[in-house]
Amino acid sequence: MRSQLVAPTLAVVAEHAGARAASALATEFALPVDAATAAEVVLPLAALRGLLDRAAELAGIDELGVALAERFPRGGYGVLEYTCRSAPTIRAALERIVRYVGLLNELVVMSLDERDGVVVIEQRIPGEPACVGRHGNAFFLSYFLARAREVSHAPMVPVRAWFAHPAPDDVAALCQALGTTHVRFGAGANGMALPAAQVDAPISSADPPLLSILEAQADRALAGVAPAARTAAIVRQQVRAQLGDGPPSLEGVATSLRLTRRTLQRRLADEGVAFQAIVDDVRRELALDYVKDARRPLGEIAYLLGYAELSPFLRAFKRWTGRTPSQVREG
Repeated sequence: MRSQLVAPTLAVVAEHAGARAASALATEFALPVDAATAAEVVLPLAALRGLLDRAAELAGIDELGVALAERFPRGGYGVLEYTCRSAPTIRAALERIVRYVGLLNELVVMSLDERDGVVVIEQRIPGEPACVGRHGNAFFLSYFLARAREVSHAPMVPVRAWFAHPAPDDVAALCQALGTTHVRFGAGANGMALPAAQVDAPISSADPPLLSILEAQADRALAGVAPAARTAAIVRQQVRAQLGDGPPSLEGVATSLRLTRRTLQRRLADEGVAFQAIVDDVRRELALDYVKDARRPLGEIAYLLGYAELSPFLRAFKRWTGRTPSQVREG
C-alpha cells in the first residue's frame, strides 16, 4: 500500500533514538533508499503496521500516531490537502477527503454520513479489521482534528470516537488529542462523530477560485489512478476471503467479481500486477501477523493461508523473511 507516514516516522526515530536507529529500522523493513525523504513509500500493510510499532518502541513514544499528527509536514498530502484547505467549510473539506482519498491510498475507504445533527466520518480497509494498525489509526483522527481546528479556529470536539485496534493500556494521551474520553476500541474501523454545527464552521483559508483549479487537478489525477487501484484492492480482498478454502485461483476470483478470467487478467496486466504476486503478498502479510501469535500452531497458519501441507508454507516463509517462523517467534 502507499503511505505518507514513512518519512515522518523515520524522522521521529532519528530525533529520539539517533540516526543509526532510524537507518537500522529502514533496513529491517526493507525500505527504499530514499524512504527518509520520499513523500510516499509503497510497502505491504503488515509491514507498515510493524514499522510503526517498532518505531514507537525505539523512540519511546507510546502514542506515536498522536506525535506524528503533531509534526506531519504541511503539504504532506499534496493536492488533496490544499483542496481541503481551500474548501469553504469543514464539511466541504470532509466531502473532498471522501471523494479523493484514492489519491493517497488504494486500500483505504472513507465514508461521510449525518444523522440527528451529528456528522460521522469513518475510515476502514475492507477485509482488514485492524485497519492501519494502532499508530496509523490514531494518526488519522488526531491529524484530522488538529488540522480542522487549525483552519477553522473552532474547538472540533467529537461526541464520540472509535478505533479499529484493541484498547492500549493507557489512553490518556489519545483522549487528550481527541478532546473526548468517549472512545471505544476494536470497532473494525476508525471514526468519530462531530456536531453538525462544528462541521459547518468556515475555513479561514477558503479560496473558491483556487478550489476550482485544485479540484480539476485532483479529478484528472484520480481518473488516472482510481480504476487500477480499485481493481488491485478488490482482488486482494477476494484473495483474503478465499484463502481458507485453499489456494485462490484467478478463475475463482474472476467468478466472484462477475468477470471473465481474461478480463480480470487484462486489468491486472494493465497496472503491471500479476495475480500470483497478489496472492503471495497477501499470504506474506497474513503470515507475519499470524506468526507473531505464539499460541497459534504453524499447521493452523498454513491452513489459513491456503496451504494443503505445512512444508510449502515453511519454504515460502523462509523465502519471504529469510528466517523460519520459530526464529521470528524467538525474536
